[in-house]
Amino acid sequence: MKHIFLIGCISSILLFSCSKDNEIGAPAPIGPDYVLPQGNAPKEANDKIQQLYNNYGSYFLYVFTQKDFEWTQASGTSASKIDTAVLGNPAYAGDMLNFLNDVWLKFLPEDFRKSQGIPYRVLMADTIKQYRPGMPPGREYLYFDYKVVGKSITFAGMNASLRTMTPAEKVAKKNILTSAIWSYYISNNILDIPAAFYTVSNYATAAAPTAPLSMPDNLEAFRNRGFLPTSYDPISGRIGEWYYGTYSWGTAKSNDITSFIMHITTRTDAQMQPYLQYPLIKQKFDILVDYYKTKYHIDVRAIANAAY
Repeated sequence: MKHIFLIGCISSILLFSCSKDNEIGAPAPIGPDYVLPQGNAPKEANDKIQQLYNNYGSYFLYVFTQKDFEWTQASGTSASKIDTAVLGNPAYAGDMLNFLNDVWLKFLPEDFRKSQGIPYRVLMADTIKQYRPGMPPGREYLYFDYKVVGKSITFAGMNASLRTMTPAEKVAKKNILTSAIWSYYISNNILDIPAAFYTVSNYATAAAPTAPLSMPDNLEAFRNRGFLPTSYDPISGRIGEWYYGTYSWGTAKSNDITSFIMHITTRTDAQMQPYLQYPLIKQKFDILVDYYKTKYHIDVRAIANAAY
């Protein structure tokens, strides 16, 4: 009987709450995730940030929390690696916006910006650093130029260095950020890869004999099959290759496209000239350049050849 009485009470409450005399009413409006302007950056910078949000629905933030910066923060022992973003001086917000426009935004067509070309959140920090417990004083932190987390990209460097950066330093930073941004685009299916790219080179058999690519004949064979290096050391100039033997062939396709994306977006015409003498490299290079220009209206060679 107690159970029956309880159910009866609940039924009465539900009927009463849903009667015409007790309407729920309109849902409460949901406010914006962030309020603009954020703080005491120059008015011109705050106005640009507001315009970017109005046009593209993207927040360019110079005031944010560690929670904004990190999607999740791993917990564990004292040896855990923890990334931290250090906020920049708002006085440099305008300089940072101009820098991001020069190395990134100005190369994007308007329709691409309005789709997914600009992440929902672009965080502008002074520094991104990773604490390494146990390291000697002065070496306990690693520093990074960017961090990609979900639909957010954090860029470091919003400080006085923006006003003293040399043209060569700006190109070098552009190339680092371009590689990160294009990796973000492709991993999030914002940009895709043309199927024709994978029909040129032969992925069925390993790329070279057992001897390493440091052997001239093997390196020549590697290039003739249409494969590019994967990295260039900015200090020593050392060229890195992604193929070191048959064990690395399992990821040949992903390594191949990654190396080509890096080359079409960051290596100048003069730097590409020696490689484009190889017919298969040129064919794959042209496929990608034409594809991104035709489908997305992005001139990747303008990005790669940009000088300041």
